[in-house]
Amino acid sequence: MNFLIVKLALIAGISATFPHLPALYAPNPDIPSWDSDHWSSHESRDLTPRDSYDKTGLSQRQGGSDPAKSLLSVSKGVLTMSGIQPRLYLNPWIRPDGKHWTWRQERQRLAAGRPLRVYNNTEVTVYYRRSGTDGADYAGLVIGCRSSPNGHIPSKLYHEDAHTYYASFRHDGLSSFGKEVTHPISGGRRIMDLFSGDPLPQNKWIGMKFIVYNLDTNRVKLELYIDRTSGGELDKIADKNNWRKVGEKIDNGTTFVVNTSGGVDGKSAITEGGGVVFLRNTNIAKAEYKFLQVTEIQTPVQKLFAPDDY
Repeated sequence: MNFLIVKLALIAGISATFPHLPALYAPNPDIPSWDSDHWSSHESRDLTPRDSYDKTGLSQRQGGSDPAKSLLSVSKGVLTMSGIQPRLYLNPWIRPDGKHWTWRQERQRLAAGRPLRVYNNTEVTVYYRRSGTDGADYAGLVIGCRSSPNGHIPSKLYHEDAHTYYASFRHDGLSSFGKEVTHPISGGRRIMDLFSGDPLPQNKWIGMKFIVYNLDTNRVKLELYIDRTSGGELDKIADKNNWRKVGEKIDNGTTFVVNTSGGVDGKSAITEGGGVVFLRNTNIAKAEYKFLQVTEIQTPVQKLFAPDDY
């Protein structure tokens, strides 16, 4: 590991034992990165709904209180999801007593709460392995950025807090960007077919980088990258040449056709959001994730390397 890599890791607050994942953009030195190092350093466990070994306090299982509908477990560095709507939220909104806000306390949170850290201009990296052919076609490796803690619950009280940008490597083999302003209405933009008409491969680790950042007060840029080369192997993932660019999109507010409810403006870019990053899946028996890392990047951005197109 060279001096520049060590320096960037220290600036970003990345765990010393977490594997080096090549950064496309320079990190923001004021906001520590989050990584899943604690998935490998402690005993096997379920998230119920939080992970007590996550010392940042951000990890939170969502998708329903019934474990049969949303089960998240951790073992040997791997997070396994199963259920109807399993989700892992990195939720920075914590009460003074260290607990997460409940749904009914959301409005109180806005007035009294303070986030531990807010991820807004982000570089999110994760590796995903699909175990079977189950799972909704539109689901798969899905990352949401700039959401709020309660924007996707089945309640009209917080529907206007959804404000999320999505990137997806779908089970049907397509890749896409998405935008949601009020839940559950969203709009998507297909990028490309990733696997020549075939579905997302089974039993293979595939890496994703989803990058979201403001260009100015009215525009947001989305970028999506894939690693199909390393196989998620520890001795190979540090190579920046594994990454290829899948696509990019600039949202000026009208790039996505997004209907909304409750009179909420759907024709503006989501330039602030709620600081929450999450992973989600749908109708899945078993899906695995590892090497998850969320880094706040500097703006204006400073690009560290430029992958070739996919």
